[in-house]
Amino acid sequence: MAYIPDQAKIMLDPIDYSIKAARGRKKMTDLKIRIEGDSVEELKKRNETLLRSVAELQNYIKIISRDFENQKKTAGMEILKSIFPLLDSMDSGIASSKETTMLQNLRKILISSLTPFGFNEIETVGKNLDLKYHEVVGTVDGESEDRIAHEIQKGYTLNGEVIRTAKVIVEKRGEKVE
Repeated sequence: MAYIPDQAKIMLDPIDYSIKAARGRKKMTDLKIRIEGDSVEELKKRNETLLRSVAELQNYIKIISRDFENQKKTAGMEILKSIFPLLDSMDSGIASSKETTMLQNLRKILISSLTPFGFNEIETVGKNLDLKYHEVVGTVDGESEDRIAHEIQKGYTLNGEVIRTAKVIVEKRGEKVE
């Protein structure tokens, strides 16, 4: 008799195939396992050891997966940090000169080319102070409390992780200007 694959058997006679499959499952449940020479206590110990090993392996897999995700999230951070002096020089040039169109365009191109990789500038002026993203280097008298008045140095994030805090001056009510 020729070999007929399971898929073909199902298509030829689905009811007969279902009945045979059910009988096969019943036979499997009727099987009794006999283990000679091992006591129930030894089997329990082996089972506990096996379960402990499986749990340790699962924990190891979780740790490795978390580490891999963290590495993937911060990949290229050192390269991006090496670009900071260039960005700072561009910012200084933009702040000190009247004709800055070229520098502004170059800076925009650089930032926009890095943005798809998770690199972003931290927003500052007009925002409320958040010590995770901002480092206070001074205060000025103002109408609102802890609102950022000036940005001294830009800050950046990579995939949501701060790689350099923004240095800012914040408003304080009743503060004397130093």
